Amino acid sequence: MGRDEARAVRFVRLSGGAVLLLGIVLFAVMPKNAVRENVDGLQSAVIGFELAATPADVLGILGHPGDVPRPDTVRAMDLANRIDFLFMIAYPALSLAIALWLVARGVAPRWLPTVVGVFALVMWAGDLIENLQLLRLSQTTDAGAMARPLAILWVATRAKWKALFLTSLLEGAFVWRDASGWRWCALVFVVAGALGMAGVVAWLPGVEHGANLLGLGWTWTWIHALRSRAR
Repeated sequence: MGRDEARAVRFVRLSGGAVLLLGIVLFAVMPKNAVRENVDGLQSAVIGFELAATPADVLGILGHPGDVPRPDTVRAMDLANRIDFLFMIAYPALSLAIALWLVARGVAPRWLPTVVGVFALVMWAGDLIENLQLLRLSQTTDAGAMARPLAILWVATRAKWKALFLTSLLEGAFVWRDASGWRWCALVFVVAGALGMAGVVAWLPGVEHGANLLGLGWTWTWIHALRSRAR
């Protein structure tokens, strides 16, 4: 293993470990179900909240005034979104680390980390703006007060998801060139990216399915990095 690859492997191990740890914490604290109804067939209350487009969507997930589960749901959602300020650093870093590792292994061109770096910045900025709007939306039941945060949320969350899933498609194409067993992880990355992009464009459940698959791809990649030895 050359020096560049060794550095990239350490970066993948560190950022991947952070993603997995924070992902477990987020899963433990986040609300699992919408209080009344979720958005367009989604299962995750968190992803549904991120993709909310109307006050009815927000109130369906968090509950209307007087709904008994609303206070606990809002507290859990706010806690998850505050923890997400750390997660939004970790997963773009992992995306960049994977790109650097692919270049160090000689299976991707040198421009890949630059492109993925731009996408990573969009992921972080979109997630940051998204979280700020979600924390505002959770504190009101006034439909009129939700209009501006929802308008900003619509742009920010879709920019984040598009950057994430485009990165998954791009990196999947180069993972397939790898000579190790990791190459089969390319199928996970590509399917995740394709489902996610379909979700952003037209079929919202695709975002949820794509995100779940991408988590699998990240875990596979992190384990592969832990097992990497000198070649």
